[in-house]
Amino acid sequence: MKRHLPCLLAILLPFAVNAQELKIAVVDMQEALNKYYKTEIQVKQINDLADEKRKNLDERSAAYQQMTNQAAELDAVYKDTLLAEPKRKEALEKLQVLLQERAAKGKEISDAQRKASTEVMTARQEMEETLVGEIKKTVDALVQAQGLDLVFDKSFLPKANKAILYTSPNVKDLTEEVVATLNADAPAGATTSAKPATETSGTN
Repeated sequence: MKRHLPCLLAILLPFAVNAQELKIAVVDMQEALNKYYKTEIQVKQINDLADEKRKNLDERSAAYQQMTNQAAELDAVYKDTLLAEPKRKEALEKLQVLLQERAAKGKEISDAQRKASTEVMTARQEMEETLVGEIKKTVDALVQAQGLDLVFDKSFLPKANKAILYTSPNVKDLTEEVVATLNADAPAGATTSAKPATETSGTN
């Protein structure tokens, strides 16, 4: 084994030298996303969309509940044996029609709920893809300007892909520079510390 050691060192040494020459930095992509002034604007738009969908569903649900109440009243009339037969028959006919309408309304509400949920979820995904894409472009520009070789996302977006277990204090962190560059053209009064994009409200 000893006689092979010089050969092994000769193979590994160039890699060690190259590794020392690498310029490595990290970025907290989650923090950059949260502090980007556009994030709060986009999150508000998603929340407004969700609220609009929820309001529409609430109105339809109220109409459905009204039909349910009317059906209960007609059913009570039909079952009241003290009433005249024609009146009970009329109530039954109205009840049958109303139950059909209510069933159609229930399906309409169910379809609207699924559609609203899909629209809000799609809007969230598109928002995150757009904002993360803009952040990546900013990172690329800083990487080129500073001649960096490797930049890791220390927030591990998505978090399930966490790969780095330790980061030395000597590793440069570009997060603040990325956030500053992103917010350089922020309008006056814009908030640059938004809530996390994952906290948007949805339809229930």
